[in-house]
Amino acid sequence: MLASIALVAAAAPAVILAVAPTAASAQDFTTGTIEGTVLNTSGQPVSGVTVTVSQNGRSLTRSFTTGASGEFRASQIPVGSYTVTISGAGYESYTDANVPVTLGSTADFDFVIRAVGAATSVDEIVVVGTRSSAVDFNRTTTGVTVNVQETFDRIPTARNLAAIQLLAPTTTQGDAAFGNEISISGSSVGENVYYLNGFNITNFRNFVGGNTVPFEFYDQVDVKTGGFQAEFGRSTGGAVIAVSRSGGDQFEGGFNYYIEPEDLRGEVPDTYVGPGSSLGLDSLDTAQRQDANVWLSGPIWRDHAYFFGFYNWRDIETGSTDTAGTVQTGVRDDPFYGGKLDLLLNQDHRLEITYFSDDQTQVINQRFSNGDSSNTFNFDGGETTIVKYTGNLTDWFTLSALYGEGSFNQTVSGDLDGEISIVDTALNIVRGNPALLISQGEDERTMYRIDGDLYVNGLFGDHHFRFGYDREDLASSAVSLYSGGRYYRYYLAGSGGALGGRIAPNTVYVRDRNYQSGGAYETEQEAFYVQDAWDVTDRLSLQLGLRAEKFSNFNAAGEVFVETDFDISPRLGMTYDVFGDRTTSLRAFYGRYYIPIAANTNIRMAGNELFTQDFYNISNIAGSYPATVAGLNACLAASPRNNCLPTLSGAPVLAEVLSPGVVPESQSLVSENLEAQYQDEFIVGVQHEVTNFAPLDGWNFSATYIYRDLKSVMEDFDTNYIIENYCDFAGIAAAVCGSINGAGYVLLNPGKDLIITPDSSTFPALAGQTITIPASILDIPEATRTYRALELVAERPWDGLWSLRASAVFAESKGNIEGGVKSDNGQSDTGLTQDFDEPGWTDGSYGFLPNHRGQTFKIFGSWAVTEDVTVGFNAILQSPRKYGCIGSYPFSDGRASRSTITAWYCNRTGAPGAGVLTPRGSQFEGEWFKNVDVSLAWNLPMSAVPGRLQLRADVFNVFDFESATDFVETGELSTDSSNPDYQRISAYQTPRTVRVGVSYRF
Repeated sequence: MLASIALVAAAAPAVILAVAPTAASAQDFTTGTIEGTVLNTSGQPVSGVTVTVSQNGRSLTRSFTTGASGEFRASQIPVGSYTVTISGAGYESYTDANVPVTLGSTADFDFVIRAVGAATSVDEIVVVGTRSSAVDFNRTTTGVTVNVQETFDRIPTARNLAAIQLLAPTTTQGDAAFGNEISISGSSVGENVYYLNGFNITNFRNFVGGNTVPFEFYDQVDVKTGGFQAEFGRSTGGAVIAVSRSGGDQFEGGFNYYIEPEDLRGEVPDTYVGPGSSLGLDSLDTAQRQDANVWLSGPIWRDHAYFFGFYNWRDIETGSTDTAGTVQTGVRDDPFYGGKLDLLLNQDHRLEITYFSDDQTQVINQRFSNGDSSNTFNFDGGETTIVKYTGNLTDWFTLSALYGEGSFNQTVSGDLDGEISIVDTALNIVRGNPALLISQGEDERTMYRIDGDLYVNGLFGDHHFRFGYDREDLASSAVSLYSGGRYYRYYLAGSGGALGGRIAPNTVYVRDRNYQSGGAYETEQEAFYVQDAWDVTDRLSLQLGLRAEKFSNFNAAGEVFVETDFDISPRLGMTYDVFGDRTTSLRAFYGRYYIPIAANTNIRMAGNELFTQDFYNISNIAGSYPATVAGLNACLAASPRNNCLPTLSGAPVLAEVLSPGVVPESQSLVSENLEAQYQDEFIVGVQHEVTNFAPLDGWNFSATYIYRDLKSVMEDFDTNYIIENYCDFAGIAAAVCGSINGAGYVLLNPGKDLIITPDSSTFPALAGQTITIPASILDIPEATRTYRALELVAERPWDGLWSLRASAVFAESKGNIEGGVKSDNGQSDTGLTQDFDEPGWTDGSYGFLPNHRGQTFKIFGSWAVTEDVTVGFNAILQSPRKYGCIGSYPFSDGRASRSTITAWYCNRTGAPGAGVLTPRGSQFEGEWFKNVDVSLAWNLPMSAVPGRLQLRADVFNVFDFESATDFVETGELSTDSSNPDYQRISAYQTPRTVRVGVSYRF
């Protein structure tokens, strides 16, 4: 009797963690691995027993015979729950029906079995028939792996991928200018990579986000914030690896419906502060979201073929009002649909086919103050098909291959495409398509991948070699121009005038911009990698990897205009069992990461882009309204609708050609010594699992130090600002001193010499000659960005009753470049931001970066109040963002244009040329961000029908905090004209929002 009680208590199986640390060994895009050691009650390995690993709900079964060390391994198997059965002559059989396999990880367990008849007295009874798993001693990766459905069951989260990423300690919400995107470990939102079922779904045009996949389509998501191995590349931020749900031998299905009603939404304070303000009437904002999901899965041919089908209906409605009285509403209601087929050809070979469509259109309606209205259509998303084969050719070698195709619409059009764009003095788009830039285009990706896993034992330890090759062929088509073919922006000069005295004080003037671009472009990316997870001893494990990547970008004429070598990325990791009891792990990692050249670079730099801007005095507006702010407002309010075009007065006072409209010679665009953007990362950490201490038994604690150093950056630079200095340096007469190419822009590594062959048509005196312009003449600093962070984590895994995970991150992110994008002005021209365009714009550019947050505290957890009722919470406290002051370059020394509000100088007095240096992140800081979400889920008892019916309510920002999330950083409206809104709040956090829903699944 006592023996039976002991066995029952010890055999209670563990449950899958909703949120678990990621693992490094045997990392993979779609699968996981089970490794185990079979021991007897004396702790000695048991050889010759049979271990059977079977996937619950499917016929996938793998059988093994343990060797002398008692070990077995089931590699590259689908994620989910498994049954492990152990049997052998002279031993009692053991079965564990709930062994979890997590995405990209190795689940390593010790299984203790007992000899038949071994216990003959109470004194000899020991805990047997159990499995145990302590600290992962192959782990160097930082981040979290999330079982999406279980996590949503227990804690309040928004139903999107960004919310999953924010569960990781070193993640931060990115700037609102880029949508709902995430900064990972100090990098910009344009440096992450996203995979679904092994296929890259990242937006390759600018690397900001990717395909929109509904929450319920995911099974598990692995958020890698650092330390990832050689098979993962194309990122200097984080890697977000996801697998979709799939079917099994039992029919399963369900539906749910969730709504966030506008009537239960709190109110945001106004950022509008009175006449002349360019900020918004935030209290008039509206938002309501509804979505419903239906899914079904099961066998097509039992034991061999399974399906999963999914349909998502959504209705997302938003509304806002600007200071010109224009009411804007947006509606997005196109469905997502997709599914997955799993074909088990036999127990060793399987085929997976995934398809989904996220093709969608957002309709934005504008109702103007005079009663007119118009629609704008934003088309995005597309279709994706993925085919993957996995073959377990032997117990020690596995081969997988993948082919995928994906498309993504990049089109913006509307009713007012033919109307010339007008922007008023308060920065409202008051005429033309409200998107300003209209475009037609599509991106297409074709991906090939092959991976091998080879296990070798007894070669100075045990090895898991993983190696592979992948290639992506990318094609982009793009035609873009301003609405109506022009864009006029009205300015009001300050008391000191504008544009260096070209504009009289207190005068209304305009900027006339013309932008036209079109063409088809291709990009090729390929990589090889090899990784060795080497168990040197039973306490020391090394992860040794190399990755080689090559990127080739083609111009509009089909010529290669930039191509890197096969850049080598070492990935080196170490873990050590400190005390030999597998409770405490010491780990270290060094890695280098390269990011590709965005297709946006092809389109903007290597196409036939025409981009000019001219500044004019004006005599009147629309022929009859005075050239004043009051006259402009009267014109805009008139009925019938007036185009409110300026009447230009004479020639432009300043004319600038930013791009000439011709395809430049490819050798005149890129420095011959160009290196791809890369980053080095160093990680050291320790993790400990508490055992034999009842209050904290099973808790995990970790401390990790992370250092990231951005070593090289590719950016564009306007050589027209230094070409005269170069000609003086090289002894070239001023009469024959030309330009490097039509626009003058080149792609280079800031801080290095420029080695270039000028375009023969723009610099005939150097036709065919390659020149070197020293870095000292270029007059721009080396690009730099560093991220330092101490990450502390405490976790109490879910045990069926409660769970808790808390983290604290103390970080610093400083440099003179954010990364691929530029939050300071909302620029998403990855690789072509304004950061290094002109020498004067780099003055004062070093400082705290937009994604710097000194302290971040996160805590979330859940509690099963009863068997049917679960409550959860999710909270964050984060220190403020730091700001500088952005204005015009105040000097007439030829180092920068004085007409663009981009420099880290500000003129707050309005006196001509009175701008002073105001470095990045040095002038003021925002507010602490604080938020608490709560949830309640109630499983209604059901006896008449099978399955589970759940009612659920989530309250986001339950205390209705009003933290300011963004501030105005531009200190000038135009040259020498002070901005009265500088330092004012431009956005608040989302107010209290309630989401209610019902779900049923069987």
